[in-house]
Amino acid sequence: MTSPPEPRPNGATVKTLRERLVEATLQLLRDEVPTDLTVRRIAAAAGTTTMAVYTGFGGRDGLLDAVYAEGFEQLRARMAPAAAVADPVQSILALLEAYRTFALANPGLYGLLFERTLPGFDPSPDVRSTALDTTFGLLATQAGRVLNTAGQTDATRKLAYTLWALTHGLVSLELSHASRSPLAHPALGDSDGQDVLNAALRATLTGWSETTPQLTDRAPDTRNRPG
Repeated sequence: MTSPPEPRPNGATVKTLRERLVEATLQLLRDEVPTDLTVRRIAAAAGTTTMAVYTGFGGRDGLLDAVYAEGFEQLRARMAPAAAVADPVQSILALLEAYRTFALANPGLYGLLFERTLPGFDPSPDVRSTALDTTFGLLATQAGRVLNTAGQTDATRKLAYTLWALTHGLVSLELSHASRSPLAHPALGDSDGQDVLNAALRATLTGWSETTPQLTDRAPDTRNRPG
């Protein structure tokens, strides 16, 4: 007669092999900014064999697709509380502060999501489109509130993309400097990276608010201009 299975503690779950492989990859990305992640290295970190990667995900790219999607879910969780801020400008500043904080705390994962740090890996189009919208949608919604538009329009998407591109550029510079020495430049004085980012975002929002969506979408007037 066999003994009954030992009951699990409340809330305890047994992670699947797929979950272990994703978590092991995420941990490797937390520990460093790797220039490569081999199937053998990931399998060893998960305490399994390389065959498990191929069986569970079809190969390294399938696993990295899953890690990529999970990374965006983690970024969204960090940013989401800022979407509840009543003032849209303050909400945008809080959203992108959370973005910066996530990047500085997770440079390896951030590199996978935005910098293509792993040679040979490019997320599949469907995974990339779905993942990007989990965070870009938060920003586009607040951009719409700034422009007093209902839903996403060309103007709100342009504003959201401009704000993200500005943030991404400054954060990438900060990460680049941080890997060598603290970010410092005579022009910055005592400002830190967050101060610089907030000033740049406020200036962009102020300038954008002085235009209308119609003017934003209009082609530039090249009459009477040299060239």
